[in-house]
Amino acid sequence: MGCSCVLNYFENDFDVERIKEIMNRIKTNPKLLKLITYFQSLFRGYIFRKKFYNLTKLPNGFSFYDKTIKFKNPFLKLITYEEFIYLKNLYPSLSDNIQTIFLPNVEYQNKSEFLGEWNVETGKRHGRGIQKWLDGSKYEGYFTNDKANIQGKLTHPNKDVYEGEWVDDKAQGFGIYTHVDGARYEGYWKDDKQNGRGIETWPDKTTYEGNFSNGMKNGYGKFIWKNGSCYEGEFKDNYIEGKGTYIWDDNRKYTGSWKKNEMDGYGVFSWPDGRRYEGEYKNDKKEGYGVFYWTNGRIYKGEWKNGKQHGIGEVFNNDSNKWRKAYWEEGKKIKWIDSSEDSIAQ
Repeated sequence: MGCSCVLNYFENDFDVERIKEIMNRIKTNPKLLKLITYFQSLFRGYIFRKKFYNLTKLPNGFSFYDKTIKFKNPFLKLITYEEFIYLKNLYPSLSDNIQTIFLPNVEYQNKSEFLGEWNVETGKRHGRGIQKWLDGSKYEGYFTNDKANIQGKLTHPNKDVYEGEWVDDKAQGFGIYTHVDGARYEGYWKDDKQNGRGIETWPDKTTYEGNFSNGMKNGYGKFIWKNGSCYEGEFKDNYIEGKGTYIWDDNRKYTGSWKKNEMDGYGVFSWPDGRRYEGEYKNDKKEGYGVFYWTNGRIYKGEWKNGKQHGIGEVFNNDSNKWRKAYWEEGKKIKWIDSSEDSIAQ
């Protein structure tokens, strides 16, 4: 019966035919229809934003009251809602019992934009979110206490990508960094730098597997070049330095001390044909005391300089089964010093 009263009220107060006539005029006037539609969309947009942001229910200390950030028109945005749906499917929600609210398109003073979850109590980013910058950078993953934490993916402006663990906006823990040219690092990080065990690979199949510290190869590792040459041993600040073994692609081999990618200190160098040198090196060349063994049984032991016999040395001749002492300069025997023989001929 109440419904009947309401119906009668409308029928008595409005001229139904008059309303129909006005609606017909609107429909036949495109300009008027477009104008009415425009104002309707503005009104709907206002209602939508008011409900969507729900600002009146947020605490006074919420970050949105910070002048460095503001709401952005949800129809003009860097980040799409579909991106966040993909993120939600990829990352499960945090099970930390912190109450969060989802808010889209928060624009910062530096023109970066965030879409994701916020801590209602602290007004800081917390949970799943996406941050984008005008230079094309993009982070997608978890935030806690307003910083990238736990797990996430950062795409750089040049399209290099880091995906892995984070601590307070820095890569820390296990992660994979992929360069746009195909080079790749997979391993551990600390304060945005490679730190701990890791594997580097390059497009030409060159690889390094070993320890890193402060973003550089440090400690024990193995480096294999594209031609098959291989070094296994100690590194320091990306240099081969310390003790290690280098095997060339033609099977020459050196085991010993290194300094800044050069043989330096004591080591043993061998050739595939059986020749061998045991002794001191400096700047990649024999220098100091060393012993050289030929395949025919001949032996030289003595001083070297710049890769050549230089100074006093002894020669063992397998035919005579005797040692003889001589003086050498730049690889040439100047004279025997164990007899009266004074021949320059070697």
